[in-house]
Amino acid sequence: MMRVMRAARHSILLASVLVSLEASATAGAQLSPASQRPDTLRGLAYDSLAFRPMAGALITAEPGGATAVSDSLGRFTIYSPVRVSRLVAFHERADRLGLGDLIAVRPDGEGAWERPIVATPGMNTAWARLCVARRRPANGMGGILFGSTTAADGGTRVAGVGLVLQWQAVKSLLDSTPKFESMTVRSDSLGNYIFCGVQEFGPAALVASSSQYRSDNVLVDADAASLRRVDLILGATGGPTATATVQGRVVDEKGASVPAAMVTFGGFATEIMSGPNGRFTINNVPTGSRMVSARKIGYVTVPKQLDVFEKGVTGLEVVVEKGTLVERVNIRSTRIKSRDATELDERKTSGLGRFVDSTHFAKYDRTRQALDLLPGIRTQVGRVPNDFVIRGRGDCMASLWVNAVREPNTPDNLIARLPKDEIAAVEIFNNEMQAPARFQTAGNQCAVVVLWTKQHINAKR
Repeated sequence: MMRVMRAARHSILLASVLVSLEASATAGAQLSPASQRPDTLRGLAYDSLAFRPMAGALITAEPGGATAVSDSLGRFTIYSPVRVSRLVAFHERADRLGLGDLIAVRPDGEGAWERPIVATPGMNTAWARLCVARRRPANGMGGILFGSTTAADGGTRVAGVGLVLQWQAVKSLLDSTPKFESMTVRSDSLGNYIFCGVQEFGPAALVASSSQYRSDNVLVDADAASLRRVDLILGATGGPTATATVQGRVVDEKGASVPAAMVTFGGFATEIMSGPNGRFTINNVPTGSRMVSARKIGYVTVPKQLDVFEKGVTGLEVVVEKGTLVERVNIRSTRIKSRDATELDERKTSGLGRFVDSTHFAKYDRTRQALDLLPGIRTQVGRVPNDFVIRGRGDCMASLWVNAVREPNTPDNLIARLPKDEIAAVEIFNNEMQAPARFQTAGNQCAVVVLWTKQHINAKR
C-alpha cells in the first residue's frame, strides 16, 4: 500500500514538472519576438536600366550585418541571425552613375520576405527625375547623358560652359553617306550638365569649351543602358596651367610591359614611343579630358578617357590587347562570302546594334541563360521549361529573325529549339528604327533579335 502511495506521489510530481516545463517553453516562445528569429533571404540584384542581372553586387542585411555577393545571374542568399528589415546593395555601376547604395525595404507583416529584389531605378524613373516636364521619346531617342564640368585644378566647378554631343544617326545600312546628329547644352551654376533625348546605346563624342576652358573630344562608349554619365575636366585655354606632364606605361591585357608602342593623346599632335620597360614621359600635354591610346603591330588599340590635371598625371596605364597573327597559307580554293556574312561583318565593324558570337553561348548550359545576360532583352519561360519567348525593353514582344527569315515569337520558336552549339552570332537592336532595313517591320517599336547559325554563315556560295 505504501509503495502504491509513493508511486502515485512520484507520478503527480513528474506531471507537475512536465506541466511547468511546458509552460516555461510556451512563455519563452512568447518572449521571443519575430525580430529576434533567424532569417533566410533568397533574392535578386537587378539592373533595371540595362534589363540584366547585376553580378558582383555586395548585399548587406540590416539589422544584423550579414552579407552576400550576387552571382552571375544576380542571385544571392543571406543567412541572418535576426529578422531582416531592409537590404542595402553596393555595385560599381551604381556608384559610377552616382546612384550610391540601392535599398529594398521589407513589406509590412510577419510573413516571410519572398524573393526580395534590390534594383537600380528604371529608365522612366530616371527620366522623370532628370528631364522634368519633358516626355520621353519612344523612337530610340530616349537616352540621357549627364555629368559635371570641373577645372583642371580638380576642385573648381565650371558654370556656363558649352557642351556639344554628336553621334552618327542610325537610319539604314543602305545609306551610303554617314549622317550625324548633335545636341548642345550649357553647364548650370553648379557645373552640372544634362542631355535629354539622345540616341540610346550607341557611341557618341562629347566636347566642352568656353573662352577660358576647354576639353578635347571624349568618346562616350556604347552602353546597354540608356542612362550614361561622363564627368569632364576642363583645361585653361592659356597661361601656365594650360599644359602638364604625363607619365605612364603601356601594358597588355595581362599587365605586362609593352615596349616600342606609340602613345597618342587626343588634340595633341606630339606622339611618344614607350621605352624598353613600356614607360614613357611626355611634357606640355594640354590639360583637360581627352582620349589616350597606344598602337603597335600585333596589338589592338584600346582608347580610354584621360583627365589631365594641372599637377600632371603619374602612374597612367595605357592598355593594348594582343591580336591574333595569321600565318600565310597557300589558297587552293576560293569561297565567295554570302551577302548575309558580308553584311554581318559590316555591322560588326560599324558598331550598329549589339553583337555576340558563339563564344558567348559556349559559357552557359542553355541558350535561354545566355540570352538573359544580353542587354535590352529577357526571356520568359512558357509552359514547357525549354520553351520561351523573348521580350524587349518595356516588356514588349521582340521581333525575331533566324537566318534572315522572320520567326514567330511564340514559346516554341526556332531560337528556343535551336541547340546553342549551332549558333554563330546574335545581333540585338534596340528597336526597328535602329535595325537594318531588311529586318524592319512596320508598326513594331520593340527590340529586334537576329540570329545566325554556323551552317548558314559558313555555307559556300
